[in-house]
Amino acid sequence: MTEWDNYWKKYSTSKAEKWLILERDKIINSYLGKLGSSRKEVIEIGCGYGSNIKLIKNNRNNVECYALDNSNVAIELIGKEIPNAFLSDCRKTPFVDNKFDLIFSAGLMEHLRDEKPFLKEMKRILKDNGYMITFVPARFSLWKLYQLLHFGSWRHGYEKSYTYDGLKSLFVKNGFSVIEMLGIDPFGINAFIMKLFNTTFSPIFKRSFLKSGYLELCVIAKTAKEH
Repeated sequence: MTEWDNYWKKYSTSKAEKWLILERDKIINSYLGKLGSSRKEVIEIGCGYGSNIKLIKNNRNNVECYALDNSNVAIELIGKEIPNAFLSDCRKTPFVDNKFDLIFSAGLMEHLRDEKPFLKEMKRILKDNGYMITFVPARFSLWKLYQLLHFGSWRHGYEKSYTYDGLKSLFVKNGFSVIEMLGIDPFGINAFIMKLFNTTFSPIFKRSFLKSGYLELCVIAKTAKEH
């Protein structure tokens, strides 16, 4: 965990990342809206810097926000804004069954060699009518090319990418019903240009001709009904 502790100590959000954070926020908030007006419990798993859970806390008054990460530094930093911050492995959390109305993660699941224990735990702590939203790297993007150019020396160690069909199959096989799948940034072109020129702009390209051809794929799922 020292590697991730060091990463979060030095982390700063680029303009391209800020744009991606806002794109994720739109999706998360659209599903928070579907849960009604009553107070909801929401958690970011593998929160890191916690950009998205902070946005939710600052912009919604009907949400109890939680954060979880296994980096001491990440939890120490986010705990200043999100008091319900927990240091824990995402595959064995300290929460009771059926606790959360909405669970989300970004940049987490791809670091797990076996996603099944993680998905099993998320299913356990998600309410029956709740949503799980996960953002992961897509297989066909400039980001993947960037990683390949490091010839195995990628600084975050093991990381995989996903196709649209593979991601959907993974969730279905692990007890979820997939509600919707979305792509963010076709082939990573917009984020690539933003990073290159350190700027933010309205997206040039909005749709990919390949359903998996995005920088990030997003899956929105619910616990599958047992028959």
